[in-house]
Amino acid sequence: MKLLNALQLDRVITRKATIVRLAAGAASIGLFIAAAYFGLLAWAERPGELDGSVRYEVQVGQPFAQVTAELHQQGVIQSPRLFSLYARLTALDVAVQAGEYDLPQRVSPVGLLTLFATGQVVLHSVQLPEGAKLSQVLKALRTNAFLVDDLGIGFVNGDLDTLLRRLRLSVPFAEGYFFPDTYLVVKGTKVSDVLIMAHEAMMTKLKTAWQQKSALVQLATPAELLILASIIEKESGRESDRRTISQVFHNRLQRNMRLQTDPTVIYALGDGYDGDIRSRDLRMDSPFNTYKVKGLPPTAIALPSLDSLLAAAQPSSGDYLYFVARGDGTSQFSRTLGEHNAAVRKFLLQGTKLN
Repeated sequence: MKLLNALQLDRVITRKATIVRLAAGAASIGLFIAAAYFGLLAWAERPGELDGSVRYEVQVGQPFAQVTAELHQQGVIQSPRLFSLYARLTALDVAVQAGEYDLPQRVSPVGLLTLFATGQVVLHSVQLPEGAKLSQVLKALRTNAFLVDDLGIGFVNGDLDTLLRRLRLSVPFAEGYFFPDTYLVVKGTKVSDVLIMAHEAMMTKLKTAWQQKSALVQLATPAELLILASIIEKESGRESDRRTISQVFHNRLQRNMRLQTDPTVIYALGDGYDGDIRSRDLRMDSPFNTYKVKGLPPTAIALPSLDSLLAAAQPSSGDYLYFVARGDGTSQFSRTLGEHNAAVRKFLLQGTKLN
């Protein structure tokens, strides 16, 4: 074995000492990095100092640095640098979804980023009321602060034929073909998207009602069922009367009798209706004047509810041909004209109008 001289031995010892020092330094750095990392994790889990809930909106395409700065300005986060560092390390800075957020009180940084990444945005209620006319619905939707009116500046709410073309809907008419319900949407939703949701819902409900129609129903198409359902919707003051009202209308249609229903006349009058129907209104020339025209009007007159759709499809069995409002939300039904006239005299004396 060759012996090392003193100089060589010194060099070996020096190299080994250097390696030991480097290893110790690397270990120290590793321990420091690990401590910093776990410290950052602990910081991210720490509850914030926000005293109350805050609504914050992330804009489409908004840089994460700007989001961080705004959150700091509003007191949601205390350290923008640590917040940005944690977001980068977890790749949550590129997962933020645009929208409105309700930030909970004392939300932690990790809770905040999770909220943004999962898109738990605020949902706003948009209501299409039962029995409303489509022009009324359009006016309400187009002036809703949370919706974007994409129907065009020149679009008139009553121009329903144009509406069908713009929405590309293949139905015989627009009125009534949108299901009345409460729809939850995010801020910035287009009016057309709400209408399409409501239309798809109505098509589903109408299909169900048509498939469940009874043998008493002699209507030719689902569109006719929709028209009748819209009349029932406007005529019924109480849900329990709807199937009997439906019976009256089905019996009159099968006997080739005029429906003689006020809501169709009111629909024909449009903005000219002032709360009263006069004798001249019953004589006007209009396909919606069911006091002059036999059969159903050419379109629906309102947005019918599911109850009215099912009532139109499943009328109660019987031979009623007339009804008059009692004044308490219910109706008095009659089989003969004599019975009906007696009911009219009785309830009109109480100020109730004839249907």
